[in-house]
Formats: sequence, C-alpha cells, structure tokens
Amino acid sequence: MSKKVKTKQSQQRWVFTVVCLSFGLSVVMSLATSLFVESAGLLVALLSLIVLVMIGIVTDVIGTAVTSANEQPFIAMASKRIPGAKQAMQLVRKAERVSSLLNDVVGDIVGIIAGSAGSVIALHLVSLGAPSAVASMFITAFTSAFMIGGKAYGKSIAIENSNAIVLYVGRIMAVFERKGKPKKKKS
Repeated sequence: MSKKVKTKQSQQRWVFTVVCLSFGLSVVMSLATSLFVESAGLLVALLSLIVLVMIGIVTDVIGTAVTSANEQPFIAMASKRIPGAKQAMQLVRKAERVSSLLNDVVGDIVGIIAGSAGSVIALHLVSLGAPSAVASMFITAFTSAFMIGGKAYGKSIAIENSNAIVLYVGRIMAVFERKGKPKKKKS
C-alpha cells in the first residue's frame, strides 16, 4: 500500500476513534454531572460548574502547549533519563491528535455539560425566587465569560511555557505508567 493510502486510513480510524470517544465521554460526563448537580444544593452545583470550567481551561492549556512545544529539549532530557521526558516527547510527536482530543473533544464536551449544569443552577435560582430570564442570562454569561476568558489567558501561558507544561504532563503520565506496570522480582 502506498504511504498516501495508509495515511488516509489512519486519519479515518482517528476520526472514528474521536467520534466514539466523544460519544462515550459525553454520556459518562453528562450522566455523572446531571445526577450530581440535580441532587446537590445551589452552592455545590455552582462549585461543580466552576470545576467543569476549570477542566475546560486546563485541557485547552495542555492542548495548546503540546502544539507549540519543541521536541528537541525532550529528546535531550530522554537521553538523560529525566522522568516524563519520554512521555512528553510522545505528546509532542502526536501533537495534532493530542490537541484535537484535549481542545476539541474534551473542551467541547465540558463546555456543553457546563451549559446543562448551568441550566440546572438556573432552575435552583428560579426556585429561590429569581426571574427565569435573569437566572438563565446570569448563569450563561458567567459560564461563557469565565470559560472564554480563562482559555484566552491560558493560551498565552501555554505558548510562553509550552515545554515546561508538556514536561509536567509527561511526568504525570510517567507516574501512571509506572503504577500500571507489574513490579519486577529480584532474582
């Protein structure tokens, strides 16, 4: 098979994977958020909304950092066996997919779920006597302003500190990789 055909098949598999992953993550996150926010009080629901907005901002920062990071420092760090450098190098090499997953898939899902959590919060405010139009407008404005403002601020941080952010994420990945591997027995 030619390289062009393999690349096209790989892209098609990636798109299919992203669609399936988006569907699964949406179902799980939406269900968990709905159950939690609906059963919680107003303060807990607001804190949940803030956490969702923060998740959206953090994933956007990581996705942007990965796309603007330089692979060369991680190659040097990996040769010196610096923890997380190998994982950071893998992230940078797959920057397009990592960015798509974090910025688009997770970011969009979190944004949508934050909107639905916001509607539940608006219902809480209406039950406390606030006019429904005002409650809905306030929560929508709060959510979008902090999500958009946070992502805009985070992008500049991500671009300026891309290598440090990617190395930090690589170190977290390395910890999880070590915990997932069985321990070697001494002979």
